[in-house]
Amino acid sequence: MKTIALLLAAACLAHATQVPSHTADKTYLIKQKSIYELFWHVDQPTVYHPELYQKARSFSLEDNIASFTDQAAVTEFLQRWKHGMLPRGEVFYGSHPQYYKEAICLFRVLYSAKDFDTFYNTAVWARFHVNEHMYVYVLSIVVLHRPDTKNIRLPPIYEVVPHYFFNKDVLHKAYRIAMGDSQSGVKKTVGGVDYYYIPSNYTTWYMGGDEVSEQQKLSYFIEDIGLNAFYFVTNHDFPVWMNSVRYNMPQHIRGELYIFSHKQVLNRYYLERLSNDMGEISYVDVNKPVVPGYYPTMHHHNGLPFPQRPVGSEVPLHAHKHVQAIQDAHTRISDAIDKGYVIDVHGKHIDIYHTVDGFNHLGNAIQGNADSVNPAYYGRLDYFYKKVLGMGPVEVTKHMAIPTAIELFTTSLRDPVTYGIYKNIVTYWMRYKEHLPSYTHEELAFPGVTIESVTVDKLLTFFDHFESLVSNAVSVRSHKEAQSMVIKARQYRLNHKPFTYHITVNSDKNVKAVVRIFLGPKYDVHGHELDMSENYMNFIEMDQWNVDLKPGTNKIERNSYESIYVVPDEVPSEVLYKKMVKAIEGGETFTYPGQLYGFPDRLVLPKGKKEGMPFKLFVSVSHLDETRAIKVNSPVWGPSVMDSRAMGYPLDRPVHTFNFTVPNFYTRDVLIYHKPAEELNLTV
Repeated sequence: MKTIALLLAAACLAHATQVPSHTADKTYLIKQKSIYELFWHVDQPTVYHPELYQKARSFSLEDNIASFTDQAAVTEFLQRWKHGMLPRGEVFYGSHPQYYKEAICLFRVLYSAKDFDTFYNTAVWARFHVNEHMYVYVLSIVVLHRPDTKNIRLPPIYEVVPHYFFNKDVLHKAYRIAMGDSQSGVKKTVGGVDYYYIPSNYTTWYMGGDEVSEQQKLSYFIEDIGLNAFYFVTNHDFPVWMNSVRYNMPQHIRGELYIFSHKQVLNRYYLERLSNDMGEISYVDVNKPVVPGYYPTMHHHNGLPFPQRPVGSEVPLHAHKHVQAIQDAHTRISDAIDKGYVIDVHGKHIDIYHTVDGFNHLGNAIQGNADSVNPAYYGRLDYFYKKVLGMGPVEVTKHMAIPTAIELFTTSLRDPVTYGIYKNIVTYWMRYKEHLPSYTHEELAFPGVTIESVTVDKLLTFFDHFESLVSNAVSVRSHKEAQSMVIKARQYRLNHKPFTYHITVNSDKNVKAVVRIFLGPKYDVHGHELDMSENYMNFIEMDQWNVDLKPGTNKIERNSYESIYVVPDEVPSEVLYKKMVKAIEGGETFTYPGQLYGFPDRLVLPKGKKEGMPFKLFVSVSHLDETRAIKVNSPVWGPSVMDSRAMGYPLDRPVHTFNFTVPNFYTRDVLIYHKPAEELNLTV
């Protein structure tokens, strides 16, 4: 364990020194501190930071309508609020038709505030008057998208709403600690603050039987709080209801990014399945019993339990309209792929094969987002599947809906059937790409450039302890009490030793290039070696970056933590908050990275095996044409310069071995070793 701790320290130090960062000024710090405070104990706004209550009481939204650019939204919101929106204390989820409209209206109000002070004052007012989880959802998206809150970090969502990341037994112990039972956790007192640590297992540690084997074997991955927090925030990059033109977002990558990002998650999940001797991800068929059962042991913040789905559940009759909608959408999307065009609301045919953003149009139609050319015709597959397969109870009273895990971004990836849904959806990507010609040798080659060798450091994974704040799950008697008591859950989580790619490239000229690295299976679950032509779709893109090649030999080194897709673990909120306060008081410098969010660096490698598990590493070096490069500034991924090639290139189209052997591609075997530092799922 000491060795592992040293490895972790080295990883943190390296990341801190390598990732570009900015030094915060006073304006940034005050904004960051103010917004951070809005998320804590949102269910007890009059108790936690009670001084904000006076600010809320003295603010009138009606008297400040002129301070908003979207005054119609303010008027609509006030009408909705006066006539009864979702009450505080009830369960909110964004896919509910009524809650959805209320949340969008609140977003329009906060987003259209003409200055930060108006936005902040309105956000403080809403904290006391709007359903608390609707508030967290909307405020998270607004902070990501408002220009004057750019680079402001959101608190980790697993600390804001611990109910959606930890099991009932953990939160029950947290309640007992808050009531004075110090025996429910390990206590340490530091600087006058009492810290309590609660051992936390994954959902199925006490369950057995074949019916939960999938959930049980992979619970450490699908229930990882970093993975689920990543999924929550990336779905706010392009909220499904947000129009790209209206909100000044990149228009030509949205649909493609939706499909590609889910393909990445699927491929990563498949690699983890192979590490546990499990086969391919199964498709889902809404006309047959649903095989994967799901047994969450979580409850919503108001005490209502998450619904369970037994193995082999039949789709209920009341979901038939959604089953029909899935079948209609499938037929229409398949027709679009086969015929080569989507049909917009005016009946116009939009070519999806011979235009630059053709696949993007298809992706928008598949998701059914606000940029879809015909949302009524192509529907919302994502939404329909989750309504059918969640199998939650029917809402019988207004405001008494009980969403299933699959319907919330914070919990969706915990349910194994989610991966089957997205396998169905990503299959449209495969079907579309199969209609395109395979890349020719000339399209793939990079004349004058050869990859001479690729090596990588030893790939080692292990489980180590991680502590997460769960204090927001419990009620507090006062602001002072909240500050003097910190409750944390301690879990084992998958991690890996930092590693470096070593790539030697020979070039006959000065030229700009893009390096891409992929990881994929070498064998299927039965031990059969896979050829690239039948395996290309299973590779996950680990990293891509731009380089300047010089004539002769180029030695390229890239560390795993430098990947454009990954970020380190979040700094615990109580630690970050203290740093903000000290910086505001002039006691120290506060820095923040240019990319705040991403896939957890800890999970970039599948677990592998103790004796070493073989995988395939694929590296490509391609020409970067700066005249066609695209600059993208994402609120989630930060600023980047992308070449004009398709996402996932060159493994985005069917591969034929005879034209895939070009000098600027390189494939090699790698072994991933797992060091069993501790037994998985044992309490600590």
